[in-house]
Amino acid sequence: MSNVATGAGDLKRRRALEGLTVVELGEFVAAPYCGKLLADMGARVIKVEPAGRGDYARSYGPFAGDRPDPEKSGLFLFLNTNKQSITLNLETAAAVRLLHEILQRADVLIAHCPPARLETLGLSATNLREKYPALVATLISPFGQSGPLRHWRGDAMIASHSSGAAYINPAEGVADLETEPPLKAPGQFADLTTGLIAAIDTLTAVIAKKRSGEGTRVDLSEQEALATTVRTELAAFTYEKALPGRIKVRKRSGGMLYACKGGYVVMSGTGEGFWPGLVKMMGSPEWTKEEWCKDGISRNQNVERVNARITEWTSQHTPEEVERAAYEHRVPCSAVRNVGDLTRDEQLAAREFFVTAEHPRAGKIAYPGAPYKLSATPWQLREPAPLLGEHNEAVFCDLLGYARADLVRMRRAGII
Repeated sequence: MSNVATGAGDLKRRRALEGLTVVELGEFVAAPYCGKLLADMGARVIKVEPAGRGDYARSYGPFAGDRPDPEKSGLFLFLNTNKQSITLNLETAAAVRLLHEILQRADVLIAHCPPARLETLGLSATNLREKYPALVATLISPFGQSGPLRHWRGDAMIASHSSGAAYINPAEGVADLETEPPLKAPGQFADLTTGLIAAIDTLTAVIAKKRSGEGTRVDLSEQEALATTVRTELAAFTYEKALPGRIKVRKRSGGMLYACKGGYVVMSGTGEGFWPGLVKMMGSPEWTKEEWCKDGISRNQNVERVNARITEWTSQHTPEEVERAAYEHRVPCSAVRNVGDLTRDEQLAAREFFVTAEHPRAGKIAYPGAPYKLSATPWQLREPAPLLGEHNEAVFCDLLGYARADLVRMRRAGII
């Protein structure tokens, strides 16, 4: 595909996961994000989409050109770079057989389905172990493959609250910490977190397979994936036997939002290590010499008072001015950026974080790249997200050996 940016390196260089064949069976965000992380590093990811409508994410805006189109969903375009798309109507026995034919040639399965659905497809953990002993199968579900809630339905909202992750949110700016209702993290944080953990678990299982020759069934619970983000609160409860107050501990740990002219900064300067620099940055005001902020313990005990005084100073400056001053005095600080600011960020530009790709329907679009640099096997955006069923022929004919006439027959029969 023309106008595809690699992000780094030469397209001819070997890719980190080259030779790994992955079957992705899951819609929306969690499983596709896991698949994207593997595909972007060179794995061949065969994305199985429902025949006719495709992945649910195709109906999720925003859309390129502000016109709803299943081939122009910004979410889908981001999550499915470098993949192949095939269609299967898994309500038919013929389509299920085709899926199993593909799995016979695959190294990894990523499946985001309730346990009952996996059993219907012949993909329960027991069946996978018997039929595909060398396959790495990452099975994502709301509450895992075991336990009393294994058959319960769920989504990102359910995972956010059942895990405790939403309890500590919203954070800064809450008027009443005890009565303000909890909220899930914004955007697709919950699903992206699950997908990231799924990718890590999958690669761990792939490495283990290279040593033992045996596949692994990875049982990933969305609830547990999100519960790992509240480790500090869980530790506090374990040792103190008390429910931590919502975000109070966080505000007392030294980092907070401070209002400025036309925006905010977040700054960590009240701890012992950074306090001298912060004091000097503010011009060594007299209040910093008073007894109530003489050391870290005193400042934590008077955190509201300290932060109010710091805000008096920051409010006289723009976020950019505070950021520059903090850098000069080695105080951790950042202006609070929105997504528009990120597209103009000089650090991201210097590291070529954003890359562009030409999509046949959506046109040329800038995509967030990888947050890492690999010297020998660089990250590459080789192809934009696929059109629905774009690779039916490549998979069913080239990989499985069917004739083009078979595709016509299967399409007419509602199988693909």
